[in-house]
Amino acid sequence: MGDQRGSLDDLAILRNSVPELYGAKVFLYPGVGDPVSHVENLRKFSMREDDVIIIGAPKSGNHWLWEITQMLLRQTTKHETRTKEHVQVDNPEGLARAEKEHSPRVLNSHNVMVHLPQEIILKKIKIIHVIRNPKDTIVSAYWHLKNTYNMEDVQLQTLLDAATADVKIQTSQLEFLQQISEFERSHPNHPVKHIYYEAMKKDPLRTLQDLAQFLNVPASDDFCQDVANACSFDQMKRLEETGAKVQPDEFQAFHKAMNYGELKFCRKGIIGDWKNHLTVAQSEQFDKYIAAYLKKKDLKFTFIYE
Repeated sequence: MGDQRGSLDDLAILRNSVPELYGAKVFLYPGVGDPVSHVENLRKFSMREDDVIIIGAPKSGNHWLWEITQMLLRQTTKHETRTKEHVQVDNPEGLARAEKEHSPRVLNSHNVMVHLPQEIILKKIKIIHVIRNPKDTIVSAYWHLKNTYNMEDVQLQTLLDAATADVKIQTSQLEFLQQISEFERSHPNHPVKHIYYEAMKKDPLRTLQDLAQFLNVPASDDFCQDVANACSFDQMKRLEETGAKVQPDEFQAFHKAMNYGELKFCRKGIIGDWKNHLTVAQSEQFDKYIAAYLKKKDLKFTFIYE
C-alpha cells in the first residue's frame, strides 16, 4: 500500500503543477510547450456562424462522433483520410488548420468551456457534448496509457484512486459534466446537444436522426443507417489498422520522438467492458464517488453502464 500512496502523492504533486486559468486546470495536449499561451489564443479564436464544435472528456467517443457529424453535415458516407486531430483546437497547429478549414467546420476539443473561443457564446455556436459512463472511460484510458504511451506498469487501481481522490491530471468525465452544466445554467438558450456513447451503440439510427435534427440537415432513415454502417466500430478500427486515417505531422513526430507506441484509438468499443477489469470492490468504490459527486454538484445526468 505504501507504493500506492506514493503514486497518489506523485499524482497530486503533478496535478498541482498543472497551470490553472479562469478557474480551471489547463488541458495538457501532447507536445504543447506553453499550454497557458495556447489557451489565451484559443479563447480569442474567431468562430463562424455555421461552425459546430464537439467537446468531451478523453476516451468518451470523440473520434467516433466527429466522423458521424462530418458525414451528416456534408451529406456523405465517405470517410476523410484525416483524423479529428487535424481540426482539434487543443494545440497551435490544430488551431492554425482550423482557421483555414472550409465551412461548415466541425471542430473538436477536450478543453473545458472557459478555455474555448469566447465567440462560441456570442455567435451561439452549436455544441455537441459526448458522454460516456465513467467506468468504461477509465478502463479505456488505462489501456490507452499502456498501449500508446508505453506505461506498462500503470495500475487500474492507481487510476481509480486518483479519480476518487481528485488528483487526476486531466479533466475527467464528471468534471466535464460539471462545467457544461454550469455553462448551460449561465446560457440557457445556447444550442447544446448531449450525445451518449452508449445511445450511439444501442440505437444508432435514432441517435443520428436526433443529431441531424439538431444540426438542421436532411436525415432519411436510409441515409442515417448508411452513416451508422460507415461509422461502425469495426469499420473505424479497420480504417485505423490499414492506415487509411492519417494523423497530423506534429502528432506523429511527437510520438516518434517520445518513442511511444502506435497511435491507435479503437480497442473494443463496447458497453460494459469495465466488468472485465474492475473488481466488485473497485466498482463499488467508483459508484460511491460518482453518486456523491453528482449529488454535491447537483448534476442531473444518468450514466448507461450496460
